[in-house]
Amino acid sequence: MKRYTKPIHLQQLTPHRRADSSLALINVVFLLLLFLLVSGTLRPPLPEDFAWAETTRSEGASSIRNGLVLTRDGKAWVEGTQLDEAGLIAFLDQTASESDRLTVQVHKHARMEAVAALATQARQSGVRALSLVTVEAGAP
Repeated sequence: MKRYTKPIHLQQLTPHRRADSSLALINVVFLLLLFLLVSGTLRPPLPEDFAWAETTRSEGASSIRNGLVLTRDGKAWVEGTQLDEAGLIAFLDQTASESDRLTVQVHKHARMEAVAALATQARQSGVRALSLVTVEAGAP
């Protein structure tokens, strides 16, 4: 049996330049920065030493955007600024004209009299539904 052979021509392999991984790192850092900027603007600022009220039930849902914050000493805050009595009434009137719902973030140690007084003022301004925002007890 006779064998016939042909020469095989292989392409000459050129060494490839290794991809630079710094571009991927820059992209990850940029996306992380973008995420932090967006998430920082979505949550309204809270007063110093604010601790959320706790609840054992996880029913209901509400948005904290344009909500009112009731601190431990019964003071009302909106968007990081403290409201006086006239400012609170003006805010409640404006909220009632835009919507019939008000969201209140309550401090853990706020007095019930302050919450009741706020609810009364909100009702007088025309707010029909009042949502108290709390966190689940024992949650991290």
